[in-house]
Amino acid sequence: MRTRLQQVGLSCALLLLAACGDTREYIGNGKLYQVALTQTTPPVFASRDGALYIVETRAQLPVRKPSPMEMMDRQTGVKAFKKLPYPRLPWVERGDDEIEVDFTLSNLDDKPHDIDVVVNGANEFDEYFPGVAVVERNPVPMHAQWERRYTLGPKDRQSHTVREEELDEAAVDLATVVNGAPNPDEVVYFENNSSSDPRSQKYIPAVIPGLVALRLGLRSLEQGRILLEASVRVRDVGDKLASPGDPLMHTNPKAFHAMPPAMP
Repeated sequence: MRTRLQQVGLSCALLLLAACGDTREYIGNGKLYQVALTQTTPPVFASRDGALYIVETRAQLPVRKPSPMEMMDRQTGVKAFKKLPYPRLPWVERGDDEIEVDFTLSNLDDKPHDIDVVVNGANEFDEYFPGVAVVERNPVPMHAQWERRYTLGPKDRQSHTVREEELDEAAVDLATVVNGAPNPDEVVYFENNSSSDPRSQKYIPAVIPGLVALRLGLRSLEQGRILLEASVRVRDVGDKLASPGDPLMHTNPKAFHAMPPAMP
């Protein structure tokens, strides 16, 4: 018969294992990313009838540099697959890193604002940039890979978490549009799941790169005093993050610009 002391010890060990399995590392110097929309922020697009404001900051994962042998495996391993949209297998694959973003959105003005929080991702090869459509001379932004609109009252603060499954979907969407899926704006739309959407399923590559960077930002049709404060947490499932003193892998992804569909 197991004694009470043994039972307590076993329970503590199980709790410790569970906690270790859920450990996430906060990344970035200072562990906090900030981006602000101000009264002097210039528009990224303006017409006689409207303007679009976007401000962003970049969160780069500290990916360790692969050894020559590990990189050789990536280069030779691609031969086992057909029609991958990359010259080699990714060093960071989907599932190697599980990412969450916690953020607080603050309205510093005495009047309400509607503001979008947007997140777009990059893997080793490509980075997603939404386009802007012009409808009746008004700028209409295409969808970010993750976005939510918040209505902030005067001096209001709201918090939210972008969950790991949502950013996993962003990794799948990026690989899918780079692999030739039509209408990228529909593929990345948050209510469309690429893995279950018959319009995009055939474009999902057999190997999907994991995200190695995020652009966190604010998007608005008006100026204001809005502050986004975010922390990025990563669970290093695949042992791809650098430890102190490890050389970092430098990625230079190509910009994938999603263009608006042609107007009839």
